[in-house]
Amino acid sequence: MKKIISIFCLALVALTTNAQTFLDNLQKEQAGQGSVTVIEDPEIDSLVNGNGGPVIPDPVVQRPVRKQEAKKTLTPEEEEAENLARVLDTRKKIMSNSYKTRGYRVQVYSGGSTRTDRQQAETTGAVMKTNFPNEPIYVHFYSPSWKCRMGNYKNINEAREVLAKVKKLGYKDACIIKGTITLRRQ
Repeated sequence: MKKIISIFCLALVALTTNAQTFLDNLQKEQAGQGSVTVIEDPEIDSLVNGNGGPVIPDPVVQRPVRKQEAKKTLTPEEEEAENLARVLDTRKKIMSNSYKTRGYRVQVYSGGSTRTDRQQAETTGAVMKTNFPNEPIYVHFYSPSWKCRMGNYKNINEAREVLAKVKKLGYKDACIIKGTITLRRQ
């Protein structure tokens, strides 16, 4: 067993050494052969060759600026929406010390299986997160369609109260779904 581990370690060292000098050997000028020029990001060289020193960007090699990154002027409404999106916490929250049981959720959106349906479900989820920041929002693909559901309600009366608020926001097709919910232990 020790021999196998020793052979494996030696092979790994040999491969690593070969990988670190591959570009150096490729770029070496030799009589009667062509030349190769490799332009790579200094960060990649640092990662591959393990230089570990600070990465100083090469002024010759610069990444082109994409159209989306270009500075654009925003209307006050767009600027306010962008600021709200920065403040809004859209990270997934995992409930620790929780258990699953039967209960109710409010289904706000149900679409098809296309990319636009997914985008619509995610947009609906973001709107619900804005209007109900303390409620859990679930955007999932339940075959064959995208769904946006919210809440973990033990009884149907809690779900009905939230459903009424959601319908006031203009989601007339919202409904209550019975299923498995996640509750926090007390």
